[in-house]
Amino acid sequence: MRAVVQAGGLPECPRCAVRMTRRPIGGGSFGLGYHRQREWLLCPACRRSAIFDVRRGTRL
Repeated sequence: MRAVVQAGGLPECPRCAVRMTRRPIGGGSFGLGYHRQREWLLCPACRRSAIFDVRRGTRL
């Protein structure tokens, strides 16, 4: 899943193998020197989800 997200693609759900959808999530404090860009991956079939930190390429 991580490799697909880092390559800019949409991974398949690990539970039901349906292609997940992507939603950007804002976060962090703009005035305090850090801002995290996160994406929320959602399965339209079984509703399983995962949140990724785009810059780090890690799941939260």
